[in-house]
Amino acid sequence: MAKNKKQTSQPQKARSITEQAMYNVAVPAELVKRAEKEFPKESYWTPFKVAHKYNLTLSSARKLLKIMEENGVVALYTPNRRSPVYVPKK
Repeated sequence: MAKNKKQTSQPQKARSITEQAMYNVAVPAELVKRAEKEFPKESYWTPFKVAHKYNLTLSSARKLLKIMEENGVVALYTPNRRSPVYVPKK
């Protein structure tokens, strides 16, 4: 018979400021300017497509897409947790 194992879960502690800084994603301004010119040329954008084109991590690509949405370059077409789809604004 299988024995039940006790799971000892430790309470999560808050991240320190240095640990939080590791997870912050910074997108260079030069990349934002370059993307503003190139984003309207494609029919759609996903985080994977941006990461592949600009050689970024997926978190940086998501951040760049959110910046482009705030600037009015693209609009969120399909809100999906894993892979949202953005289309250029006309």
